[in-house]
Amino acid sequence: MSRSAAGRELVTKEVIFYVDGACSGNHLQGKRGRMGAGIVARSGPIEKAWGIPLGEGTNQRAELLAVKEALLRVKDRPHSAVTVYSDSQYAIGALCGGWKVKANPEIVDEVRALIVECASFRMAKVPGHAGHPENELANELAVRAALTGQPHRE
Repeated sequence: MSRSAAGRELVTKEVIFYVDGACSGNHLQGKRGRMGAGIVARSGPIEKAWGIPLGEGTNQRAELLAVKEALLRVKDRPHSAVTVYSDSQYAIGALCGGWKVKANPEIVDEVRALIVECASFRMAKVPGHAGHPENELANELAVRAALTGQPHRE
């Protein structure tokens, strides 16, 4: 267990997420389609995975919402050290890199509010479509959720 930089209570749980967002028919920047989020979570020996339909929107919106959905699954954020791996440079930059966002500011604000509730938080880039098993599963779950419009668990 460790203390966060903010001096909060002791961290009692480490949670690792691999997230991906997908948008069907989204071949052009900004084009809307059916969105889905894929989440693979690990905390100690426990691993869970979800595919979540997100309605209509863009790929960038889906990437941000995938992070939000992951953080909503952390039951005890004040005592959790959370790491999120994503292949989205946009999500990482918008949420942790100080990027000024023009699109999706309300989602960025919502996710940042969840982030500050965590004892510690970091995001890291994982190469997309490069054979990383958890990232590939997150992508598969996101695509399936976007295409079917149905939630599912692995």
